[in-house]
Amino acid sequence: MKRFEATPEEQERLATGNNNGSLDCKIPAPQPVGPRSVFHSTRVFMLVFLSGWVLQGMFLTYFVSVTTTIEKLFKVESKTTGILLAATEIGQICTSLFLTYLAGRGHRPRWIACMMLVLAVGVVGCVVPHMLYGTRLLDVHLDAHRSGPAPVCSYYGNATNCDAAHYKSSETRSSITAVVIPWLFICLLVVGVGQTGIATLGIPYVDDNVGSKQSPLYMAITIGIRVIGPALGFLLGALCTSVYVNPLSDPGYESNNPRWVGAWWLGMVFIATFIVLLSSLMFCFPRQIKQESVPPPTKKGKEKQEPFFKDFFVTIKRQLTNDILMWRTASSVLHLMPISGVYSFLPKYLEKQFRLPTHDANLVSGLGGILLMGVGIITAGVVIVKVVPTARQVAAWTAATAAIYSAGMVLLMFVSCPEENFRLLDNGAINGNLSCSVNCNCENVAFNPICGQDAFTYLSPCQAGCLDSHQLDNSTWLYSNCSCIDAAGTGEKATNTLKQFEAWNRSEWLHGDGGGWAVSGECAGPCGKIYVFIAIFAALMFVHASGEVGAVLIIIRCTDKFDKAMAMGVIQFAIGVFGNVPCPIVFGAAVDAACRLRDAACGLLGACASYDNDSLRHFYLGLSAGLMFLAFIMDMLVWSKAGRIDMNPGEASSAPHSPPPVPLALLPADSAPLRPDT
Repeated sequence: MKRFEATPEEQERLATGNNNGSLDCKIPAPQPVGPRSVFHSTRVFMLVFLSGWVLQGMFLTYFVSVTTTIEKLFKVESKTTGILLAATEIGQICTSLFLTYLAGRGHRPRWIACMMLVLAVGVVGCVVPHMLYGTRLLDVHLDAHRSGPAPVCSYYGNATNCDAAHYKSSETRSSITAVVIPWLFICLLVVGVGQTGIATLGIPYVDDNVGSKQSPLYMAITIGIRVIGPALGFLLGALCTSVYVNPLSDPGYESNNPRWVGAWWLGMVFIATFIVLLSSLMFCFPRQIKQESVPPPTKKGKEKQEPFFKDFFVTIKRQLTNDILMWRTASSVLHLMPISGVYSFLPKYLEKQFRLPTHDANLVSGLGGILLMGVGIITAGVVIVKVVPTARQVAAWTAATAAIYSAGMVLLMFVSCPEENFRLLDNGAINGNLSCSVNCNCENVAFNPICGQDAFTYLSPCQAGCLDSHQLDNSTWLYSNCSCIDAAGTGEKATNTLKQFEAWNRSEWLHGDGGGWAVSGECAGPCGKIYVFIAIFAALMFVHASGEVGAVLIIIRCTDKFDKAMAMGVIQFAIGVFGNVPCPIVFGAAVDAACRLRDAACGLLGACASYDNDSLRHFYLGLSAGLMFLAFIMDMLVWSKAGRIDMNPGEASSAPHSPPPVPLALLPADSAPLRPDT
């Protein structure tokens, strides 16, 4: 039978569904569809896509979990590691708008696969410094932490261990650091470019291939499962930092020894390997999974053979004039900054505030809040599917979560452990000029804290005026004849340490020429307040995460279908420029502002050795609370305009005699809501 061609007017009526039955005889019979591969499945795509997104999240928090090791190994400040963390966001900024514009109209699964390969290249690049300089840098680190007692008081010369070899080692470390830090910045820049495609292209692809009623549940699963990545990243960091930097050798001391360096590079090899495997699977997915009836091409469509970037700026203008999208963008930036900033330095905060070992701090960071964030996101998705709230109700709950989080951070400022009882503290500052040790030549002595029998912590045996040292085990030393320590004191930590090593009766050690004694380490012991902190912090993360699904749905529903990826790109661009780039730098500066003593070796300053806990809490948690309160204000502006959003456009398009949907971005600001019953 001869195939008939519809006129342009008839094609337009077909496209809008208004054919009145007049063209039924001209529509060809549907052709039988052949067998579809396993990759023509939304569930299979979700499995591969979410696995890649989990690995992306794993790398970011894994790098955060090893920052303390990097700071110790390369002797850099928190501001420097904050700049490194910001590099990933700079990479996103450089590519988010153009990538989402090009890939949003192209074969999105293949674009995602290519971005996965770029991500893997960046991750592998972060391992290169260990391959090139690992052995030399470890030798320098061990040379700076020579086995033996810390320097004691010396009346006849400099008390430090700074000799020609020591100075040469310090110069070697400085030269290596000058090469490695810029290299890591470039690699993390590449990581940022690679991770752009996964989020900005994957979520719109999922939304286009499921019904609007099921979209909230899929969004909840997508965002909720993604949260598992950061949790696994902290757990992987805890595992790798408990392994020696050279896994094939036994250093002969435990992970709590100052000489210990964890295998900071090991987790990156694992992550890069699995990303490459997943990218090969992502190449196999089709351009579109959901089968839709596509109207015949019109003359107008044929005439649009224009350059790809012809309407790029028109599309950008359409997003910038969408008032709801702009307020939601500002809200997204302010929602992300407190969360990202807190988690960027959460392991360090737990180490310093609650005196946890590095691997325990990483475990708490991963399990204490991130997993509950995933539960909160999935729970919110199920509730939205069951209750089907309006856009105003969704926006109101997002604002409420911001207010609750801000108030909770203020509450956490009052949860802390007692301040370390330094003997040399004077109005919140370290004062090294004790009259009892002023002649001990303690200039340039490194930070080697000792706990005196008077229950005070001293910066080093030299500054406590100690003359003798006695080894108790591989990492514990007893220092005696200390002129600055009260010999009548019976501090709990020092006394228990002597009883543990059965040295209490060694009178020739404890009662020499006068003065008190001390043991290596600080006097502060374990603190039970960590459990209160975890309980409140986890509850806040759960509540805040429950607003994430609604926030993403508002972004998707307030834009045209073909602009979904571009809207996500605008959000990603804004989050990068105004959120993720300055966020780790600002929070790193806040953490450094609470530092009261930086480690020093042979005149070279290193990482912060001691923080003022009160200032650390106020700067770190107060900054997070203030930013989230600004997010609450932005959420209220979104709530005031959210009545124009239809959260279930699928119902409107499937309802009988319903008019064709009009994109919200094309409506005037004061237009009435588009509802199925209007």
